[in-house]
Amino acid sequence: MAKRPSLESILEAHQSWAAGQGGSRAVLIGYDLRGADLRAADLRGADLRRADFAGANLEGANLRRANLAEASLVNANLGQALLGEADMTEADLRGADLSGAELANLEVWRVNLKGATIAPEELHRLLNCRRPKK
Repeated sequence: MAKRPSLESILEAHQSWAAGQGGSRAVLIGYDLRGADLRAADLRGADLRRADFAGANLEGANLRRANLAEASLVNANLGQALLGEADMTEADLRGADLSGAELANLEVWRVNLKGATIAPEELHRLLNCRRPKK
């Protein structure tokens, strides 16, 4: 059985790929990244489907256009993270901290936000809510 490359080498190759300097896109489907320190990591466009980020620190991480479908982000720190255009279909964000996160055009079909910390105005924008007429 082939040995998986290290997370560090995957992230290095992904950073080169994201900068248009060769490398390869990070594909971490189903990876166990519980409690990982990924502060300010550049994971834009990465394939992170079904990855387990429970308790991980993703503060300030760039996750724009990343595929996080069915990922577990329970109690993860996503404060100040860049999540624009990411796919979080059926992701589990229970108890996650989304304080100050950029959420423009985030796909949230069947996402679980129970107990998540998110600014009310961001939640309203995310859910496409409109102010009632007075």
